[in-house]
Amino acid sequence: MAVHAIGDRANHDALDAFDQTRARWEPRGLRQRIEHAQLLAPADIARFAELGVTCSVQFSHAPSDRDIAERAWGGNQGAYAYRSLLDAGALLVNGSDAPIEELDPLAGIRAGVRRTIDGREPWRAHEALTVEQALRASTLTAAWLEGAENVRGRLLPGFLADLVVLDRDPFVDIDAEIVATMVAGRWVYNPPPWG
Repeated sequence: MAVHAIGDRANHDALDAFDQTRARWEPRGLRQRIEHAQLLAPADIARFAELGVTCSVQFSHAPSDRDIAERAWGGNQGAYAYRSLLDAGALLVNGSDAPIEELDPLAGIRAGVRRTIDGREPWRAHEALTVEQALRASTLTAAWLEGAENVRGRLLPGFLADLVVLDRDPFVDIDAEIVATMVAGRWVYNPPPWG
């Protein structure tokens, strides 16, 4: 089940519904999620991990929504609380929410790490992620959520080769750019050799 919830009340109610029906879905191994989870009551942050409900978020929303979020939600510390969710043990999956946000996965990863997209200071920098955390949420955990952890999300023999070649190590420079793209073992953008 994927529940779309933005505000703290919607997220609280969705978590309550998952809690009340847990005996029916948990034994079946269903991978429940809340899509967006943008504003959370502080007491609900830990409930995601406690219930086994995944947060399917879009890192790029935090810096692009920052002005309206500050106006509407003010000092609420549960807004775009990605680091807090991870620290509480929740599973975090990153997507683009295209066409609302840019489809480029690297843009989303950068937004999760930097918490800014326009040269301003990071917004709620204490909620920023490491490069490793942002990459994991965009690959491994995303594959797990769709039930494809045995065929995608990692570079292993027998897995689908969905990958990008970058011009530099993103752990050293988050501004790495895509040189080439492979989908299911087939080059779909700029196949080698490279100059």
